[in-house]
Amino acid sequence: MTDRDFFEFVERRTALAKSEKAVDWDKRKADWLRELEELYVRMEDHLKPYAGDIEIERKPIQLREDDLGTYGAEELILTIGYDKIVAKPIGTRLVGAIGRVDLSGPRATLKIVLFGDYEPTQAKPAEANGVAEGSSSYQVRRKVKKAGWYIARKLLDTSYEPFSKDSFREAIMEVSGG
Repeated sequence: MTDRDFFEFVERRTALAKSEKAVDWDKRKADWLRELEELYVRMEDHLKPYAGDIEIERKPIQLREDDLGTYGAEELILTIGYDKIVAKPIGTRLVGAIGRVDLSGPRATLKIVLFGDYEPTQAKPAEANGVAEGSSSYQVRRKVKKAGWYIARKLLDTSYEPFSKDSFREAIMEVSGG
């Protein structure tokens, strides 16, 4: 290794650190929580016709992410018969995405990913209720038609389907095994 190689390495690493300092983390967190609330409202609206049969509740949780610290959010819990389906926010410090919510049921977990018009800064693993969520640091952006929420479906390769009433209901059935 030459002095020049090491100098270029140091230059690249310090440039990354300087660029991250320019991020307004309070705004980033506020935007993330606003997007999360809008997603939950959409979920609740899609299930209104089943209000007597599906119980919907919100439960406060704590998330911890580097640069954002510990902050409050909510998970959305759906009870359909004996099945509990939980929409749990993972965080906003992700590679290739603005945010992610995991939709978990008795049979499977699907990722609901928020893509935007920009690439986020370097990701670090998020924590939910003090438990590190390592897979969040490996979320990779795929081609999507426009910014918004997408449901990640694992086939031969991960594909992303725009979040809609139909895709959400199909996701509920998939995580429930129905």
